Amino acid sequence: MINKLQIHQLRNLSQVVLDLAKCNLLIGENGSGKTSLLEAVFLLSRGRSFRHHESKRYISHHQSSCTIWATTSEQQQSVSLAIQKKIDTTGKSDTLLRFNEQPVASQSVLSLHLPVLLIDPVGMNLLDEGSASRRQLLDWLAFHMKSEFYQHWLHYQRLLKQRNSLLKNPAINQNISQLAAWDKQLSIYAKTLHECREEVFYQWIECFDGMIARLLPAYHNKLYLQYLAGFDTEHNLLDILNKRIKQDIELGYTRIGAHRADVAVMLKIQHQNGQKIREQATHVLSRGEKKLLITALRLSQLQLICHAVAQGRVMLDNPPIVLIDDIDAELDAAAVSILLDTVLSLPCQVIISSLNNAIHDEILLKINQLNNTGDNNTNKQYNQSNGQNVSENQQKSYHMFHVKQGEFALMYAD
Repeated sequence: MINKLQIHQLRNLSQVVLDLAKCNLLIGENGSGKTSLLEAVFLLSRGRSFRHHESKRYISHHQSSCTIWATTSEQQQSVSLAIQKKIDTTGKSDTLLRFNEQPVASQSVLSLHLPVLLIDPVGMNLLDEGSASRRQLLDWLAFHMKSEFYQHWLHYQRLLKQRNSLLKNPAINQNISQLAAWDKQLSIYAKTLHECREEVFYQWIECFDGMIARLLPAYHNKLYLQYLAGFDTEHNLLDILNKRIKQDIELGYTRIGAHRADVAVMLKIQHQNGQKIREQATHVLSRGEKKLLITALRLSQLQLICHAVAQGRVMLDNPPIVLIDDIDAELDAAAVSILLDTVLSLPCQVIISSLNNAIHDEILLKINQLNNTGDNNTNKQYNQSNGQNVSENQQKSYHMFHVKQGEFALMYAD
């Protein structure tokens, strides 16, 4: 959990210093800086923005760098994390990372310590986009639940880049033997990536089914997830690549492999004539139903990772931080209620932005209900499994901030 957050020169946030609680609500008009704060936390965890990939787009105007710094509590010890994005006069960007005031070379150090899950209006197009964003959903789980996954993924990406570079080489036909060497290693890492993804996927679908029952009960037992490995796993990828060399040379890139994996959301339909067919959900559901479906995908991931930690199957330094941008923009009141019930009952830190002051009363009501019923078993199990001695007040604390022109005023603290 982030205790203190400092942001310097990110968009309209010239200098922000905040003490955060377990649940944090940001209220303000459009353009006030609410989403920019969520962007800063995401940037600290992932090393990139969810709004723009180019750092010059989010570094404040006329500034050469932006910095995000935070401290977290881990078993009563304070840990600091920092990221700085810099651009020079030619527009070239650079990234500086620190963990406990020491320079680190890889963003994964910060990502592992500070897992972040984002629910935002832009992400509601997930089903209609290409496979990359859905693959990232599964890989986020695998990254945090399978310790070996990230190194395998790195090796695969490097080999893939080298293979694609060779495919574009005009002299490729004289270097087929070199291509075969890359293919052998690529197939080995593709197999391990597939195994990691498949194991995590089968755990995920159980949580997904339960969340569909809550958010889209009319489609319970009709909607299901399908994992596509990106290649025929019944055969060695090396053999497949050997058969496709000519096609890949013509394309100039590798068409088959673990980098083409996808997670499809399918819907079982029964026609009036009794015929049963399976169709991609995005082709059948309404826009409102798609929003609920995507929310179910995100929340089921959150439940899975928290329950896995509570049961001792996964070790995390910190529970996930949930960033919810414009909470009531894309969801109806019933869906917002379920979303809040889920995230507040889990040991996750939550940062929510909204234009609507009424969400404050709903959050307070739900926190009080949780306090009175003691419905926070996962929260307690998580802390016990991580050896954390966290008081009830710390677990249930709540802050509301009013945001105006990049300034944050604490309006409520509990």
